[in-house]
Amino acid sequence: MGLGWHLHLSLLLTVCAKDAVIIAVGFNDFPRTIEVNENMAVGVVTNFTVSCTTPSSSGLTVTLLTIHPPTTFFNSPNALGNGTFQVTLSPGTDLNAREVNQYTLTFKAECQGETSVTSQLYIKVKEVDRLECDNTFLDTAARPLLIPENIAPETVIYQVTLKRRSRGTLQFAFENGSEPFTLNSIGEVLVPVTGLTRAQANKLFQMNIVVNDSDGRSCRSRLMVQVRPVYHNTVNFTESSTAVSVFENTGPLQNITRVHAHGEGHVLYEIISPKTIYFTINSETGEIKNTYNLDLYRNPELAETLLIVRAYDMLHPTDSATIVVNITVQYRNLQGPVCQPAIYVAEIPENSPTGMSLTTLSCIDKDSNNRTLRYQMENSQIPPNSFRMEGNVLQVNTTLDCDSVAMASLGFQYRATILVTDSGNPQQTTRIAVLVTASRVNEYQPECPRQLSFSIPEDATFGDCFANVNGTDRDYPFNKIEYSILGTQDVFYIGRHSGNLYVLGPLDYEKRKSYPLTISLKDVDNDVNSIEEHKTRCNITINVQNVNDQAPVCAPNVKTCNIYSTLASTTSNLTLQCHDNEEGSQLRYTIVGGNINGRFHMVDNMLFHNTFSYNRDGIFDPLNYELLVEVTDSPSTPRFSTTATIIVHVMPWTTTGPTTPIITTMSVSKKPIILHRTEEYWAPDPWFVVVLTFTGILLLSALSLLFWRFCCRKVPTETSQPLLQNRSKRMERNYIVTEEPGKDKGNISADSVSLSQANITCTTATVEHDAGCECGFPS
Repeated sequence: MGLGWHLHLSLLLTVCAKDAVIIAVGFNDFPRTIEVNENMAVGVVTNFTVSCTTPSSSGLTVTLLTIHPPTTFFNSPNALGNGTFQVTLSPGTDLNAREVNQYTLTFKAECQGETSVTSQLYIKVKEVDRLECDNTFLDTAARPLLIPENIAPETVIYQVTLKRRSRGTLQFAFENGSEPFTLNSIGEVLVPVTGLTRAQANKLFQMNIVVNDSDGRSCRSRLMVQVRPVYHNTVNFTESSTAVSVFENTGPLQNITRVHAHGEGHVLYEIISPKTIYFTINSETGEIKNTYNLDLYRNPELAETLLIVRAYDMLHPTDSATIVVNITVQYRNLQGPVCQPAIYVAEIPENSPTGMSLTTLSCIDKDSNNRTLRYQMENSQIPPNSFRMEGNVLQVNTTLDCDSVAMASLGFQYRATILVTDSGNPQQTTRIAVLVTASRVNEYQPECPRQLSFSIPEDATFGDCFANVNGTDRDYPFNKIEYSILGTQDVFYIGRHSGNLYVLGPLDYEKRKSYPLTISLKDVDNDVNSIEEHKTRCNITINVQNVNDQAPVCAPNVKTCNIYSTLASTTSNLTLQCHDNEEGSQLRYTIVGGNINGRFHMVDNMLFHNTFSYNRDGIFDPLNYELLVEVTDSPSTPRFSTTATIIVHVMPWTTTGPTTPIITTMSVSKKPIILHRTEEYWAPDPWFVVVLTFTGILLLSALSLLFWRFCCRKVPTETSQPLLQNRSKRMERNYIVTEEPGKDKGNISADSVSLSQANITCTTATVEHDAGCECGFPS
């Protein structure tokens, strides 16, 4: 019955009845619990119907009694007509599941002049993943955020707060993007890196900060910032220091640099430190020049000079600012270093150790012998990081490797460039090409294969390849190995370069089951010195697999025996002596010919006979039997067989005394005959068996029905009684004839005629009398 049954029951129990009067008003289709999303602002919460059950009832009203917890989010129910009322949300509803997740509304329904009933509606507020900014702090427009004009750069002045944070990643940005302030990734508003200027004093900045999440939701936070002015010096430089570089020997009165200060009045400049005769400044323009030629050879102290320049207001000298000017005088460098050798070409073994020194460079700088030279390898080495520089010494940095296809494609040549840089200004460089060829060295021994045991069937023929001795060699060219078999043997042969194993001589599992071989692996062409060769010996085993390739042999294959016909059938007539050279063979003996009347059978290799019949008036068995016995060596393929002949002479005997068979052995040299017999059998599909069974059932049912119809007759009346009196006698005669077929055949014919006549009589009686019908044998 569900929730509605419990609701109706609760409504019936809460109705207040007067003077034991049955409730006349009731809520219909009133939901017990409603779920709404917290982002629902307006709309219909639910509909329900109220009915007055008393015909005289009128004036149906439904009122909202209480809301718990108290709120104005829900309107009183609206009457839609026909007893239907609707509960809606009031405008401006702001549901928040984290504050209140369930509201309980109590409704009262009454009809005029009758009892009233109350019911409660539970409204569950479902939390929704949403993004909502908190503007509580910024709602008062008359209270902007005040900051001083000289606030430190990158100071945090405001942090964006959220009423509701979504689960995705948040991004903060200014809506217009023209504010001087910056906004970082966590929603902090910072003072610009350069700070605030005097022009921004007394200004009111209004900013809209947009917060976006990864699901496309966004909200806005409003911020007003007012910059309060502070008193400061009117003269200032835009930077606290500056640096400039000039070359030596350019002549006097050359423009070195120019400084510029901002001020409200007329600004003048002067050098206050150090007291120097080599530099001067124009007090009006701030332009700095050298008064003498700057020669570092004569005056090396001029290489670097720090000037402190003061800018001040002509009318207010106390309003001033200073700047540090760093003047560096550089040497004029025109020529790069000269090195010996200018190009380095060498050939070294590939196993040269790391750190081995190859050559020492001799470089000089003709501009100045006192300058420091710096040696380094350029990043264009092929392969990378092959060499290194230790001062002016070229060394091997990594192991040189010729055992790779990549180096073979490069001709085993390593290429690099040495960069020599002087310390002049501007710096001059010299490049030295390095070409080093690594010569191949036979470093590794050939390795034996993981598989050291191989199998070959014994019927393998000359030249058959049955395995591969897959040796490996890590020297380049890889796996270039010569194979040979050590020792003297003429059964197997190995390919000199391929490592394939071939059959030379015949194999016989019965004579030898395994062959241990020692394979020699010699690597070739792995060293510039052809004499450097490595050899490895691998001991392998070749196992010969047994294959059924021989037929059974019977010795002798023709046997003769004489027996009396009265010999007991449990006594063996003779035993065939057959064997098979194959291991695990199972010999089976089967009589395939000469077994007239089925008088003999085989039990394993022993011949037994059944009872003979030498009745002149009946079956008369032969006196001589030539039995062909097939002997097979396996129940499955491959299967070989041979045929043995057993000649049995049977002597009829009437006595019951025991007789002894006379066995004559004939040694006939005959080549075994191999017989192949194919046994065919029918295996129908399962569906065919089901269809055949069903068809048989239908056919038997039809035949039974037909038989019942033919045997159906009416109940005999007095007229047909004489026909039934002798029925039992005739039936007895029928049974006697069936049991003794050798009796007089004339009686059988007479009985058959009697049965026919009786059947005709019964049929005639059935037509004449319509008293009833029964099924049975005709009498």
